[in-house]
Amino acid sequence: MPTARGPWRGNGGGAEVGAGSGPDPASGAVPVPGERRITIADVAARAGVSKSAVSFVFNGRSGLSQVTTDRIVRAARELGWRPNSRARALSTRRPRSAGVVIRTDSSGADADLAGFLYGLGDALAATGAVLVVRVVTAGVEEQEVYSAFARDSQVDVALLLGMRIGDERPDVLTALGLPFVVADDAGEPEADAEGMRLAIRHLHELGHRRIALVADGSLARSVRRTAAFAEESCLLGLDARVVRADSSPPSVAVATVRLLDGGAAPTAILYESGILAVGGMQAAQRRGIAVPQELSVVALDDGPIALATTPSLSAVRNDAEAWGRACGRLLADRIGGGEPHEPTLLPRELVARGSTGPPPHPLDHERSR
Repeated sequence: MPTARGPWRGNGGGAEVGAGSGPDPASGAVPVPGERRITIADVAARAGVSKSAVSFVFNGRSGLSQVTTDRIVRAARELGWRPNSRARALSTRRPRSAGVVIRTDSSGADADLAGFLYGLGDALAATGAVLVVRVVTAGVEEQEVYSAFARDSQVDVALLLGMRIGDERPDVLTALGLPFVVADDAGEPEADAEGMRLAIRHLHELGHRRIALVADGSLARSVRRTAAFAEESCLLGLDARVVRADSSPPSVAVATVRLLDGGAAPTAILYESGILAVGGMQAAQRRGIAVPQELSVVALDDGPIALATTPSLSAVRNDAEAWGRACGRLLADRIGGGEPHEPTLLPRELVARGSTGPPPHPLDHERSR
C-alpha cells in the first residue's frame, strides 16, 4: 500500500486563542487608567496576521514560518502585550475547528464529496473538533472565505484540496497567518500512477491499442497523470495521444472531436474526471459513435455521476470516506500541535461498468497480416 510523501505539507497546526492581558508590567509599559487595553486583535492587526496565528505563537506551538513568528513577537513587544493565562486556560475549553472550502467550479465537483466530508467530520468529531465547510463558486469567493477564517478566528487550521497549477492558496494563507495543510491524495504521484496503470491495463486487456487521454490542464495532478499515461502506454507498446481541455463542456467536446476526427482515431479515451468523461461521451454520441461498441470511455476519478450516465462509466475509485477520515486525523493532530506525518493512501480500484468493451475493429497491423 503506497505511502504519501508529496501531498501533505503545511505551515502549522491549531492555535489556542486567548485574549491578551494588555501591557505587561514587566516590560515597563504600565496601563494608564481609562485607556483601552491592548488585545490579541491589536497584535494581530499590527503584525498583519490572524488572531489564531498570534495565539499559535504564544502558546509555544511550532509550524508558522520563522518570518511570521518574528513579526508577531515584534508586534507584541512593541505594544507591550503578553497572553493572559486565565483567558488562555478558558480558550482551551472551546471546541477546536478545521475549515475546508469546496469550489463547485472545479472538475472534481463530481467526486464523492458526501463520503469524503462524512469521514472528515467523523474523524474530527472523535477528538472533539468541529468541521467548518464553506461552498463557493469561484476563486475570488474562496479567498474571501479564507480571509474570514483568519480575521474572525473561525478555524484553527484550513484544509486545502485539489491543488491547481500556480495555486495561490498556500501563499494567501501564509500571508494571513492561518495554519493550513495540503491534503490531496489524488495529487500523490504513486496514487496517480497506480490509477493510470489500472485504467490502461484494463483497456489493453480488452484489446485496445489506440488510446487517448483528455487532460484537465488546470490541475497540478494532470502533469503527473500525463507522465504516467505516457510511461505505461510506452511500456505496453500502445499508440497513445494526449489533448488538453478544461472542465467546461465546450472544451471537452472540442478535444474529443479532435481525437475522433483525426487519422487513426483512438478506440478508447481516458478522462480525468467523471464530468469530463460525460462531456466526452455526449460529444461522441452526437456524432453517431456508440459507447462502448465503437468507443470505450474511462474516468480516472469515480463519483456519483458515473452511475447517472448511459451507459454507466467505468472509473478508477478509491474509498472517499476512508480518505476523509485520514484527512480528519491529520487535521486533529495539527490542531493539537503535532508534527506532520505520512498517512497511508488506500489502493486504487478499477470499476468496470458499461462504458468499456472490446475495440470495434481489428487493428491496422493485424489487418495487414
